[in-house]
Amino acid sequence: MDYLKQDSKREAYKQTAGQLQEHKEMNYIHKRPNYYFTSMPAKDSNSRGSTIYRQKTLNGQKELFFNTVQPSIDGPIYIGNSVHSPSGKFLAYAPDSKSTDTTIRVVCAEDVEGLCKDKGPTANVVQGDITIPAAWTHDERGFFYTKSVKPSDKQASSDANAGPGNALYYHRVGTQQSQDQLILSSEIAGRIATIDISSDGKWLMVNLDKKGAISVWAASIDEGGKGVPQKPSFRKLANTGNDFYSYIATHGSRFYFAVNEGMSQSKVVAYDTNAPNEGFADVAIAKDGHEISSAYAIARNHILVRYFQKGVSTLTVYEMGTNKHVRDIKLPVGTVKNIWTQPDDGEVFISHESLLSPEAVYRYDFASNATSTISEAKLPGFDASAFEVRQVSVAGKNGASFPMYIAARKGIQLDGSHPTLLSALGISGTWFIPWYNNLGSAFMKHFHGVLAVVFVDVGSSNDSDAEKNRLKRQFVHTIDNIKSASAYLAQHNYTKPELLTVHGTNAEGTAVAAAVNQAPGQFGCALIEDGVMDLPGLTRNADPSFGQHPFGDPAKKEDFDYTSQYSPLHHVDNNRPYPAMLLTTSQGNAFVPPWHSYKMAAELQHKLPKNQRPLMLRAYSTGDDWRALQSTSMTDMLSFIATSLGLKQNA
Repeated sequence: MDYLKQDSKREAYKQTAGQLQEHKEMNYIHKRPNYYFTSMPAKDSNSRGSTIYRQKTLNGQKELFFNTVQPSIDGPIYIGNSVHSPSGKFLAYAPDSKSTDTTIRVVCAEDVEGLCKDKGPTANVVQGDITIPAAWTHDERGFFYTKSVKPSDKQASSDANAGPGNALYYHRVGTQQSQDQLILSSEIAGRIATIDISSDGKWLMVNLDKKGAISVWAASIDEGGKGVPQKPSFRKLANTGNDFYSYIATHGSRFYFAVNEGMSQSKVVAYDTNAPNEGFADVAIAKDGHEISSAYAIARNHILVRYFQKGVSTLTVYEMGTNKHVRDIKLPVGTVKNIWTQPDDGEVFISHESLLSPEAVYRYDFASNATSTISEAKLPGFDASAFEVRQVSVAGKNGASFPMYIAARKGIQLDGSHPTLLSALGISGTWFIPWYNNLGSAFMKHFHGVLAVVFVDVGSSNDSDAEKNRLKRQFVHTIDNIKSASAYLAQHNYTKPELLTVHGTNAEGTAVAAAVNQAPGQFGCALIEDGVMDLPGLTRNADPSFGQHPFGDPAKKEDFDYTSQYSPLHHVDNNRPYPAMLLTTSQGNAFVPPWHSYKMAAELQHKLPKNQRPLMLRAYSTGDDWRALQSTSMTDMLSFIATSLGLKQNA
């Protein structure tokens, strides 16, 4: 702390850390005929609730529609999932429950004769071990839900492993739950995994799971305005095996599905009910390293496909019926987090994250092919508009190039004089790509620095054995890529080694430490948060699941041989000077026990007792408030960078 307190700007860093924590990401924005509904998290950071606002137009006055934190005799009740009906007339929601049962209630957004007043509740109550969200019929007379049921004696006797099944019900608004209509029982064809109403409102779509085998079914619920039939007749569209089909839309006689969203073999397919023998026809296929992370129906007869490749999201529009590529939607370099739209509407809302903003919400208008900004999170004192994000291609050691993303001031003079932070950020599939980096944003603000990012594929526990083996073999290339990225930044005069800080957390921290061991002269400073330093010691982790990806199991000779090539603790080089290094860890961290950082710090200080730059360890208590811990940690890292590299605060 004596070393860190040499930096006089710590209070300014703490203020920035607090401002970064104030940002609340939008839960959703839904357009309905009479209102736009916007859901935002509760202002209280410790609350799980959210607040739903409504407004007549996007630029109109917002008014409170529904607060998902409701008073109760036993304390506040937090509303969980909620679903607006197609016109926005009703909102079905489920409060948290202390029991295993769930309760669905309904509130109104307008006066409905005999049912409710605007912003008032109906008398509807649906209880039991049920699912929410519900699926509303287009006539808004009611909604479908599933309820868990015990297997019958007959089923249990025929299947020794029979667990609790479920049944599909239809509830009409204004009626008692005892009158709910049984639509489908899992005893017939398998557990009901998903339910959807087709975009034209005429079909009920379900995925059934029978002992791990998925099948897709559809039933007509269109009876000329009479409502849901008493016994809908289901027809099987396909047995999908291990593939998972997510319903997108219906166009004419064709059903559109996204298959295996977020996987390398993902695609969009169409099924023609008038030609069932033809099966599923491909509409859009993941290729050239792209994965399809989701797909949506827009503008009546179009499909919007969200692709993902090496950390970057792109959006493409196809025409239903012809399957023709219509256009690509241009967005800043980054990742698309959420998309909100309606099948018949050309107005699309896109939540986007980049190196310059944790969330920007864009409105895309299909008719004009124009994109506008609805809202954007901004850090006070940091003018993100003065920066731009560039994607560059870096040549790796193995001959293959990889992308790096650089946020720098517009018109920057490439003279090697700029403090630069190189962050290795982990990705695992397509579901969460942490583009925005609080440390990086604060670095750019306070030091007018350059932020560079390299994504590291660390895999997940859901990966196949083949994918896990690929990641284990590839990790050496990840280390090489960090070295190649740092060399690129120096060669292209963004910075010089003396002004370059490299940063990584967990598995990415392992790669950073290994890169520093192999090329200490390429860095001026290194920050490693909760890094895995002793790879042969992985089996001593308190959490037995950790370390299986991307490092493997050191008890296996092949995995041991891979990790022995780069295990940070075992490759500290005492023949070369090291950059300033700060290892941070948290006491009581079961996922990456702190002894990894302790041992690495001891090894560094033992082998390099006369290193001119500091080799330090900072340990935090997990008993501290999480927000305070994040603030302190970021402040310490910024102070360590500034003190070690002799940087002056510019803002």
